[in-house]
Amino acid sequence: MKKHLVGVSRCLLGDAVRYDGRSKKNSIVLEELSKLFELIPVCPEVEAGLSVPRPPVQLTGSIENPKLTGRDDHTIDVTAIMQSYCLTKPAELDNLSGFIFKSRSPSCGLDSTPVFIDDQCVTETGRGIFARHLCQHYPELIVIEDTDLDDTTQLNKFTQAILKKM
Repeated sequence: MKKHLVGVSRCLLGDAVRYDGRSKKNSIVLEELSKLFELIPVCPEVEAGLSVPRPPVQLTGSIENPKLTGRDDHTIDVTAIMQSYCLTKPAELDNLSGFIFKSRSPSCGLDSTPVFIDDQCVTETGRGIFARHLCQHYPELIVIEDTDLDDTTQLNKFTQAILKKM
């Protein structure tokens, strides 16, 4: 039987693609979900052309339409690079049944990313730029963040919703 395709933030698979050159390997993804689903790795920042390691970025300026600018060096602005990537990548993922996002990520955070305006955090529940685009493109896509995988109820709800898809 063919497995459902589920996208996953690549750092959760143990790939060292984060801004600091590290991964955020997730044992639930690797040991449980990889048995149920075919996992499709996605790292928007690397795929958009940013290096590893790279200066850290954060969401700034607006909750509804944030920019992706340097956390430590405010002159860095990679918004256009990420927006350009987001114009084409979601359409390439039309065969996914679900997606597992890295929480708090300025590109992949689902509803957990801090947004800063005038150097003040105005919300801790922002959505990363790629996550926003993918969810707008596929509003029925079954999604979860890595931190929600630790909650058995949330994990079961996610897996069952995908397995019920035909």
